[in-house]
Amino acid sequence: MKIKNKILSIILSLALTLPLISVTGCSDAVTFRISNCEDYIDEDLLDEFEDYYEEKTGTKVKVEYATFGTLEELYTNIKRGDEYDVICPSDYMIEKMAREGMLKPLSLDANGTYNTNVSPFIKSTLESVTWGENNEYSLATYAAGYMWGTLGLVYNDNKVSSVEMQSWSSLWDSKYKFTIKNSMRDTYFIGLAKHFKNELLLAKQSYESGAITLEAYRALLSAYFNNSETDVINAVEAELQSLKTKSWGLEVDSGKNDIVLGNIDIYFAWSGDAVYAMDEAEEDGVTLRYEVPEEGSNLWLDGWCIPATSTNEDIANEFIEFVSGADAVKRNMDYIGYVSCIAGSEIYDYVIDNYGAQDGQYEVDLGYFFGNGNYVVKTDTLGRQFSAQYPSKEVIDRCVLMNYFNDTANEKITTMWTKISVA
Repeated sequence: MKIKNKILSIILSLALTLPLISVTGCSDAVTFRISNCEDYIDEDLLDEFEDYYEEKTGTKVKVEYATFGTLEELYTNIKRGDEYDVICPSDYMIEKMAREGMLKPLSLDANGTYNTNVSPFIKSTLESVTWGENNEYSLATYAAGYMWGTLGLVYNDNKVSSVEMQSWSSLWDSKYKFTIKNSMRDTYFIGLAKHFKNELLLAKQSYESGAITLEAYRALLSAYFNNSETDVINAVEAELQSLKTKSWGLEVDSGKNDIVLGNIDIYFAWSGDAVYAMDEAEEDGVTLRYEVPEEGSNLWLDGWCIPATSTNEDIANEFIEFVSGADAVKRNMDYIGYVSCIAGSEIYDYVIDNYGAQDGQYEVDLGYFFGNGNYVVKTDTLGRQFSAQYPSKEVIDRCVLMNYFNDTANEKITTMWTKISVA
């Protein structure tokens, strides 16, 4: 009995000390892996999230942050076995990954920060792309909107007129120096704009005259800008071969510096990079402008997603909520120049603080983004940073998402693109 009692005493003693060992040894933090596009978050927020999560849950987290250059690179990384807990792809890649079982459906709290503050425009856009036998899946099932914007042309108005920038065809005018994106989907998109120029302008005219509805107009835009028929791919290849010979080169990130330095006259840009270029040029006394051509353009949307291989889904949900808070949203917009998918009164006040002018000569109604209420912004300048970050409803009406291409179409376009980008 004494031996049994002694053993029991040792067991109880160990049981009492084990929790202490666990607590004092909590330097062994949970590794939380994020993969995001380069220069696409205020990285100080990553350290702050570690503190936030530990304070909220008592669990230590160590963020491991990785970046990718293109969406195709991210896709390849995950396919070959790289594991992340949260990633930030764009619309068409979100759909591709979801269809292939590479993403988990989100389980965000319906009353949480993200769902409470996400723009109704972004919410409806995410919900508009559906698939499944009964359309039971959508982008909203798998992605929480992070940043959004448009594709357009940045130009030096001392060299290029704004009238010329109203058409994508201006890029094919060899008297200007310009770069094009080393990005298959984006550059294929403008090749389609050139090929279908007359059809796109006719559709716009039909909408503006009242002959067709906005829904019908946007359906036409989507059909033209997402066409993957073989004869169209061949025609776009010829257009892009011509464009490449006239261009200053292909780039992903360097174009925004080239336009500032005066190496090029026109910069084919994502709207956030356009803002960066305009800001940098201002410091050198150079005025750059941004235009979304009349034929129409891409409305792109990036979102936080949770890969199917993630073992830290709860932490991923907390991270999405954390970066959707007003403070993080404003800091990220300041840092990267892009526009958050989060709306709300604090973000509207931020827009007013940055761009509002009490006696401004222009009025832009941003009700489509912020929702019901008076969200008019008076400003002194159009066609520059404000217009790039918060386009008017008129501009948004002629912008559409890039759709997911099936394997057959994607293979054909990839083959075409290889001829353009490698040759």
